[in-house]
Amino acid sequence: MKILKKLIAVVLVCLMVFSITGCHKKDEIAVTINGYEFTSAYYMCALINSYMEAQQLVYNDLTDEELQATSIDYFSKKIEDKKFEQWVKDDAIETLKETAYYKTVCDKAELKISDEDIATNEYYASMYWASYGYSEMFEPNGVSQATFTKYMNDSYYAELYFEHLYGKDGEKEISAKTVKNKLYDDFLIADILEFTKGEETTSELNEITKKFKNYAKKLESGDMTFEEVYNDYNDVKETEKEEEHSEDDGHDHKEPKDAYASIIGDEGTGKEHDYYSKIKKLDVGEVKLYTKDNNEGYVLVVKQDIKADDYYLDTMDMTIRHLLKDEEYTADMVKEATKLEPEINNYAVKQFKVKKIKEPSYAY
Repeated sequence: MKILKKLIAVVLVCLMVFSITGCHKKDEIAVTINGYEFTSAYYMCALINSYMEAQQLVYNDLTDEELQATSIDYFSKKIEDKKFEQWVKDDAIETLKETAYYKTVCDKAELKISDEDIATNEYYASMYWASYGYSEMFEPNGVSQATFTKYMNDSYYAELYFEHLYGKDGEKEISAKTVKNKLYDDFLIADILEFTKGEETTSELNEITKKFKNYAKKLESGDMTFEEVYNDYNDVKETEKEEEHSEDDGHDHKEPKDAYASIIGDEGTGKEHDYYSKIKKLDVGEVKLYTKDNNEGYVLVVKQDIKADDYYLDTMDMTIRHLLKDEEYTADMVKEATKLEPEINNYAVKQFKVKKIKEPSYAY
């Protein structure tokens, strides 16, 4: 009888504690949208991402005086006429609505993320987590690597559906001719060697100037190839070259004909280069040595022919399709995702406060 009374007393104490502090279960569902459930940890993952995006948006608009301050009061700022904190919370929900939308349309079209893409996503998630400090941002805020990885995997549904619509044989397929024209209009390839001044002495700068001018002359005369110039400038030894060519990860990869060529693009291509417009005017094979603004360095260029290598048509295919249709694709998504009504478990969501998001010490 005494044991029973003690057990009852313990249960009553527990009930009192739970009624005061609450009890959040593992894998608790925080938000449900269109039948897709998102756990509290997943919601927190979205909240952190929105928080970091908001900080970047604020930072981009800071005045020179504010940039000189020892700290930035993000919470005193507004984004899109919303208080910083409110924007973060709203954006996190919008992110979940977008994810639910892409999952919905992919399920309807019977699209599945391939094992290969899942493996690739998980590889990058692991790399970000371990090598880019993501663990230091997410883990102290209750987001495990497993949740972060799931979040990364789910983000691929947007790409999966884009390919379904605009890829080869897609419902809204972009013609190969259109893709090709866009590539050749907005991109080019060139062998490029750059130098930007740092803390070199006057004597060292003079040597570098002589070296670049000599490289340009020898490239023009044919006395040196760009590979030889590259190896000489970077002091690449024969053994290093052999090791570089012998690396093999077990996968077949198509390689460009010119291993030293860089692909650069016009404004808005994601591969912008300061000298794109100047290089575009050069003839294929033409050598040019440019001096950077304010005599801050050199850009040595040998223009190559992007049309002579199908490698770029293959590897840039989806990039070009995105450049052509991303605006339309995003607008359609926003229109449909906005219609989705989230079912928010306030008990689960309200435990997460934007102001209490923990940041790594080096962030301050």
